[in-house]
Amino acid sequence: KVEGIEILHVQKNIYLLAGGGANVAVQIGEGGVLVVDAGNEGQGEKIFAAIRYLTHKPLRYLVNTSPDADKVGGNASLVQAAGGITGIIAGAAGRPANAGIETIAHENAVNRMTAGVPGLHPLTGDAVPVTTFFTSRKDFYANGEAVQVMFQPHARTDGDVIVFFRGSDVVSAGDILRTDSYPVIDAARGGTIAGEIAALNTILDITIPERNQMGGTRVIPGHGRICNETDVVDYRDMVTIIRDRVRDMVKKNMTLEQVISVHPTLEYDGLYATKAQSGDNFIEVVYNELRKEK
Repeated sequence: KVEGIEILHVQKNIYLLAGGGANVAVQIGEGGVLVVDAGNEGQGEKIFAAIRYLTHKPLRYLVNTSPDADKVGGNASLVQAAGGITGIIAGAAGRPANAGIETIAHENAVNRMTAGVPGLHPLTGDAVPVTTFFTSRKDFYANGEAVQVMFQPHARTDGDVIVFFRGSDVVSAGDILRTDSYPVIDAARGGTIAGEIAALNTILDITIPERNQMGGTRVIPGHGRICNETDVVDYRDMVTIIRDRVRDMVKKNMTLEQVISVHPTLEYDGLYATKAQSGDNFIEVVYNELRKEK
């Protein structure tokens, strides 16, 4: 560990930094460093120290997978550590035009960040990503490999993306996938269970196992351990099974209290239930969405 941040080599050019609030993915190459997510506010310096343990190459890119506080809270610190924003802004500050870092997020996520998200004040200045997109995908080349930032409409929020490192064969999934909790679907910010399942299916479309659904493509979740395809299948199936169970009860006009009393998450609670996101909390989110569909 470095400054309380655990460093794990994922595959080829990709590393995982854990302990800064959410998992941070780091791609290292001749051109510099690409970072996916920045951790909680106050953790950026620790994450930067962990990156410096791995390399002294300059920070070139920062991608936020969602507007959540544990993904964007450290933005300002990482931008400062990188020497500011890249391009015209950097040149105007009297530094070389190739200095600094390019910050990237989906347009919807940036709108959420600047309005303020739960657990974090509205972002301003260099903390706000300057490169946004509103299409289904943003592609660029970094450190000798193609990088695809893929928008996942109405998954956990209306601004979630996954980042696919094609050469390293690694997917950074943000909180669309996590091994420590049920999905935290934020309906108030455009999240839906249907979009969550669709996003998990997108990850499965990308992942290719080496053998028996193991090895091959690695998937970095927003929280928890590094995953293979089989882990994503298990998580997708869990979400789908619970959704289908609740849907059957909604069709029978059962109330939320009646649905909860049946415990449709029972066999999964030992794996995914937490104080912040219990099985009952997850059922309520699913139930409310399905009631609207009826």
